[in-house]
Amino acid sequence: MNHIARLTTDRAQALEQLSEARALVLKLEAYLLSAKFAGPDNDYVHVRTDLLPKLAHVRSALITD
Repeated sequence: MNHIARLTTDRAQALEQLSEARALVLKLEAYLLSAKFAGPDNDYVHVRTDLLPKLAHVRSALITD
């Protein structure tokens, strides 16, 4: 594979990862804005079971080879 073709492939992969990460962040924002956390009595997040798995998923989407 020549240099330009490799750069084109790398760019396409990076854009795909970025798009997936953006989608995951949007899902995380929607989750945090959901009815589960609505109101003053429900404005909490269980970090270990709610937030960390979702952030790990975003991080894994951004891992490059």
